[in-house]
Amino acid sequence: MKITAHCLVKNEEKFIWYAVNSVIDFVDEILVWDNSSTDNTKSVIHLIASSKIKFAEVPGPVAKVRQKMLDQTRADWLFILDGDEVWPEATMSNVKCQMLNVKNTKDVIVVPNYLLIGDLFHYQEKAAGRYRIAGRVGHYNIRAVRVTPGLHIEGVYPNEAYVTREGIKVQDLPEDRILFIDQPYLHASFLKKPKYEFGIPFPKDFYYPEVFFKDRPGIVPSPWQPMSAGYKFRAFFETPLKKIRRRIR
Repeated sequence: MKITAHCLVKNEEKFIWYAVNSVIDFVDEILVWDNSSTDNTKSVIHLIASSKIKFAEVPGPVAKVRQKMLDQTRADWLFILDGDEVWPEATMSNVKCQMLNVKNTKDVIVVPNYLLIGDLFHYQEKAAGRYRIAGRVGHYNIRAVRVTPGLHIEGVYPNEAYVTREGIKVQDLPEDRILFIDQPYLHASFLKKPKYEFGIPFPKDFYYPEVFFKDRPGIVPSPWQPMSAGYKFRAFFETPLKKIRRRIR
């Protein structure tokens, strides 16, 4: 069985080193394509020494670039990795194990995530999760798709989707074709583009992804920076309003 990871990035200098290194031991190859970054993303990627990385600079609409990635994929499973997602080894090991074990009984693997907010020490409340997949609502993402004949991309970013030859979005496949994994990963999109809100603190014994404790190149920012005083001030006023809006939706 072959697993190809797709990592399409743009201006992900803060977390791309951690993201790629957190999954690279569990996949056979990883297409890391840069979509016109203007920060240090490309320089950081080039510091990751692995023959598994297939780097390219590919500008253009996100959906069309994702289709090009899919066209170049010769694998049994495609694994989807954003440049701001960091995976614990246990979660990745479980996902890979499921790919090996489900044979032809599943087409999609869905994984929950902690959506980091403010800093690495806090995550967004469960009530904020709005992704709906197979009857579940929350902080979920499709992160593995079986590569079947005719699989393609439809739609326009940020609403593009993987679609089967029969025209069915993979998230709309029958529930018995979708596998949910219980172990989460960390998603840092709100640390790249702040959303001013106080999150829930992780417990003191929370097991952070191993990659955060590895030696990193000097160009790679530390992930351990706490939220600033300015962030806390703005979050103090915005958090109550956000929580009220969620509960009246």
